[in-house]
Amino acid sequence: METNISNEIFRLAERLSGKLDLPGIAGLHLPELQADDEFRDEFGFVFLDDGTASPFYVSLPGTLDSLHRRFPDPRRARLSLRQCLAGFGEPRLAERALAVGAWNALSHHLMRRAGYHCPARGNTAANQPQAGERVGMVGYFCPVIDRLVERGVQVLVVEQQPGRVPRREQVQLSQDLGSLAECRLVYCTASTLINDSLDQVLECCANGAQVDLIGPSGSGLPDVLFEHGIHAVGGVSFDDGDELRAALARRESWGRTGNKYELTALNYPGAEALLAAALTAARN
Repeated sequence: METNISNEIFRLAERLSGKLDLPGIAGLHLPELQADDEFRDEFGFVFLDDGTASPFYVSLPGTLDSLHRRFPDPRRARLSLRQCLAGFGEPRLAERALAVGAWNALSHHLMRRAGYHCPARGNTAANQPQAGERVGMVGYFCPVIDRLVERGVQVLVVEQQPGRVPRREQVQLSQDLGSLAECRLVYCTASTLINDSLDQVLECCANGAQVDLIGPSGSGLPDVLFEHGIHAVGGVSFDDGDELRAALARRESWGRTGNKYELTALNYPGAEALLAAALTAARN
């Protein structure tokens, strides 16, 4: 098997799956298909039998359509995590998106069993971009761009669907990953785990650049990402899967039901430590 980030995540998932008695998937949530052509950033969710819930991005081209064809009644989908994780080896975006959701769910199942609580998101002042500085962003993540622009930061957005990016001051659009080489700080959306482009992104960043992976799809264990030089990983966890389900059923914003967090090599114990804690807890 070729060595890249996706395959390394899959191998780690296989190792953890072999050590843990994993719950099954107790249903999926998929956003409804829309008749208009307006672009929407949307997420699906994987729900496990133990109450764990984790997100995955579904707005890459053709992904949501394909998932709805496969799961006409997603709430009743009954799958194994291992079955879904195999999608990391597939070229189809829908299979890979579901694999990322399954990986995120496995990760938070392990964290819960180990008693680990992710630290709340919060960047240190030393790593904050300064007014007038140009930072890179792979993929269009509007809330982060809004915060950067308000502080006078210039943003270079590398986006393969340029129609998504509205024209605005302080934001430059590019389709060339090579343009990231001029940035000391790069924010990369976690959809790169789905389209398998994260390796290429890292190759194009300047040597020594700080690369942060952001977005709900980045809610899996970050061991492999740290090994490849990612500085920080931002994700989201859900303490109450039923509360999330209820918000989705009411078509309300689900963000308030989750806890945004940020992991670095300094505040994250590692998959092996989590696994050891979970196995110890199971024996006691």
